[in-house]
Amino acid sequence: MRIGIFSNCYLPMVNGVVGAVTLLRQGFEEMGHEVHIFAPAFDDYIDQEDHVYRYPAVDLTRKVKYPVAVPFSARINRVLDQLDLDIIHCHHPFILGPLGHRIAKRKKIPTVYTFHTQYEQYSHYIPLPAKLVNWMSRRQIYRFCQAVDQITTPAESAQQLLRSYGVTKPVTVIPNPTLIPTKQDDGRAVRARYGLQDEKLLINVGRIAAEKNLALLLRVFRYLLDQAGPGTIKLMIVGDGPELGNLVQLARELNLGEQVIFTGLVAPAEVSQYLGAADLFVMTSFSEVKPLAQLEALAAGVPIVSVKAPGANDTIVHDYNGLLVDADINSIGNAILSLLADPARQIRFREAARQTALRYSHSRIAAEYLELFAKTLALTKNK
Repeated sequence: MRIGIFSNCYLPMVNGVVGAVTLLRQGFEEMGHEVHIFAPAFDDYIDQEDHVYRYPAVDLTRKVKYPVAVPFSARINRVLDQLDLDIIHCHHPFILGPLGHRIAKRKKIPTVYTFHTQYEQYSHYIPLPAKLVNWMSRRQIYRFCQAVDQITTPAESAQQLLRSYGVTKPVTVIPNPTLIPTKQDDGRAVRARYGLQDEKLLINVGRIAAEKNLALLLRVFRYLLDQAGPGTIKLMIVGDGPELGNLVQLARELNLGEQVIFTGLVAPAEVSQYLGAADLFVMTSFSEVKPLAQLEALAAGVPIVSVKAPGANDTIVHDYNGLLVDADINSIGNAILSLLADPARQIRFREAARQTALRYSHSRIAAEYLELFAKTLALTKNK
């Protein structure tokens, strides 16, 4: 099968959509299929893979490095004229998603759209009134969903969100993929790099942005230090993003000192090393659909303590592979302290986390998509 993937973000960006697209591509190709990626250019980044086509792009805002494609390229049009694609898979309802759908209609092939993102959580990046941006995004999501041949989303909660937008077409839930390590990393190299000894280590991995609610995480950590004392627990925040400077400043104001480690951007291939060093993964975000970092933590056998939110509720089973708690400092902090004080429970959660992650292996998820693609192709041929 020849698959065209249209995404508004791709490497070298690091986020959940890029991670999902990258692992799906890997899974499709491992099964002998041909994949072509269409995405925005990113400065002078040179792709190391074949079959990646870049549209010219401009930055969305000064707040964040997010290239937005200019959806026209005479060179790519010539490539598309020669490509005998079987199906097009779009990952956004804006810009390159509609472009991919128009190309699919011209080629008389089906379009599958995967709804990844609660766009209302990102309206602060657009220099327009939030209510207007939210209305426009909901309307476009609805229109795009009603136009394409198949819709998927990574989580049941996201399926319900689409229903609340008025989407009436069937929505298939296919989780995001994760890479299951063949060998668990013990994290010793990371602990040595940052001078960690016997301290318990909490970790959060992801893009550092306002919608991730990391200010709450720092305030929770202040509470933990007040309860447990300095030198017993450290917090590692792995990633980069527009809120990093503000978060570092807040850490100073909370007098967290060297108890918080900001690693900056880490290559995706190295994330498992950092997770291997951690005792618990802590999530305070409400904006996720099926966060890749959460799946990576489970695959690394790291128990998760998370606020109750759609992105966690679909994956974390309370008191099985982690804890789901209310979004307040005392609830989160006390849950962390109780779990850190119970080694037997941690061991049980770790094994359950690894078992949970197997459901999301990239090969298994890619196979589910390929099955859906085949069904979609059969349905469109019979029309």
